[in-house]
Amino acid sequence: MDFEQCYEQYKPLIQKVLYRCRVYGHFDEFHHIATVALWEALQSYDSKKGSFETYAYFMMRYQVIAEMHKQNNHRNRHLLIGDDVLQTFIEHEQNEVFIEMPALAIAWEELTPEERYILHSYYMQQNSDKEIAESLQLKTDTVKKRRQRLLKRLKNQIQ
Repeated sequence: MDFEQCYEQYKPLIQKVLYRCRVYGHFDEFHHIATVALWEALQSYDSKKGSFETYAYFMMRYQVIAEMHKQNNHRNRHLLIGDDVLQTFIEHEQNEVFIEMPALAIAWEELTPEERYILHSYYMQQNSDKEIAESLQLKTDTVKKRRQRLLKRLKNQIQ
């Protein structure tokens, strides 16, 4: 079976995967990801291991969920005010950003050394919550919650 026939036959399955994964935004992008996963499933399918439809469904679902996870991680890292401003602020010890973002400079001064460390480690050193937790001898969930509360507090102070 060539891919065009496969695509036409399993178009409803693609729609089902996108619906079950609750894809609302960037629909075309996720449709493309599911289509590529269908093609990959067609290439790697082994008829001895079960039905193609089930195999294709799980391949597409896995790829869509993996992309959602990737986008969520990216969005979480760029949540506050734009990564460029925050990175510039942290890199240059606030010198250049005082004029552009005085509210951020004031908020930065009010942070504890541990809170500054969490922000610097996460945004500048690209450390994971787990790595930061290990260095602070805390649980990963604790660091994640502190970082989220910290970002929310900074966002409120800046606005």
